[in-house]
Order: sequence, then C-alpha cells, then structure tokens
Amino acid sequence: MAVLATLVAVHALRYYATLENVWLGVDPDIKAVMLRAPLQALTHMLIAPAALLLGPLQFLPGLRARHPALHRWSGRAYVLACVVAGAGALATSPFASGGWVAGLGFGILAVVWIGTTVAAWISAVRGRLEWHRLFVRFSYAMTFGAVVLRLQIPIGYALGYASYASMSPVPAFTSWVPNVLIVALYSILDARRARSLSRPVPGPAASPTAG
Repeated sequence: MAVLATLVAVHALRYYATLENVWLGVDPDIKAVMLRAPLQALTHMLIAPAALLLGPLQFLPGLRARHPALHRWSGRAYVLACVVAGAGALATSPFASGGWVAGLGFGILAVVWIGTTVAAWISAVRGRLEWHRLFVRFSYAMTFGAVVLRLQIPIGYALGYASYASMSPVPAFTSWVPNVLIVALYSILDARRARSLSRPVPGPAASPTAG
C-alpha cells in the first residue's frame, strides 16, 4: 500500500510543472478541467500527494509508541492536507470531465473524505482513540482512492473506453466505495475479535466438597 501510494504521489509531481505551462504527461481531459478551474484543481492536485505519503505513517504502531510527538505532528499534517485537498476536489467536482455523474461521485468522495478526516482529528483531541483509529481507516481508504483510480484507468482503456472523460463516471465511484466497504468489513471483524479476546476464560468446574 505504502509503495503504491508513494509511486502515485511522486507521479503527481508533474502537476507542479503546469504552473510553468508545461503539460508533460497530463491527460488532455484533465488539462481541460485544470484550465477551466485552475485554482480549485491545483489546490487538490498539488496537496493531495502529501496526504498519500503521510497516511501510511499513521498506521505504524512502532511510530506511535516510540515517537508519539512525531505521530501527532504527522497526523496533523495529514489532516491539513486532506482538508485542503478535499476542499479543492469539492470545488473542482462541478467541472469534472465525465459530466455530472463523475462530478457527483467525486463530490461525494470529497465531502466524506473531509468529514471522516476531521472526525478522526476531533476523536484524537478528545482522547477517544478507538473512534480515532476507526475514522483514520476510513479517511485513508478514501485517500487511497487516488491510487485505485490510476490502476483503473488502463483497465478502462482495455475495456474499450476511448478517453478518460468517457470512463470517469465509473471510477468516480469504484475508486473509493469498495475501499470504504473493505474497511467497514475489516473494522467489524476486528471489533468482534477484540470482544472475543476480552471475554474471561471460564475456569475449571469446582470440585464437590466432601462432606
């Protein structure tokens, strides 16, 4: 997961070149969106890679245990990156190249992404660590949607879609909804396992007292 996130984040650095009007490797449909809504799109595209890179750090138990201050500060940076990039994504969604269906999918993603991330931060501040861990899982499931989206693009072309714009209404939902469902299933199973481990083990039956 961390390797794929790093690769996608590094690949996204090409968007910084667009600030100098260099469009190397930028899909024409995405370029059209960036030209229509440059501030909104660049806010998302330039900041979201930081969330991709910082997210895996939040799941390292060794980091939390040995370097709690680093865990907290990297977590704050992750929250800030998600909120800023999510706001940019939400503001860009009306201009999605796949039309209103793609815009709806990406818009819902942006709202839920911001919401779960802020909920994770609030839970941590209030010391509700179980809720914090749960919300962080959901938050990064949606952050990781950027990776899943890029994995789905070549599949879309292989299935016969002629352009990113024509296929984007599909990954606008499939890039993140399955991630959320997987996290939900994992969290349910993890909670059941934790409850089963916390149950007291019945002791041996008491021997009858001789009388």
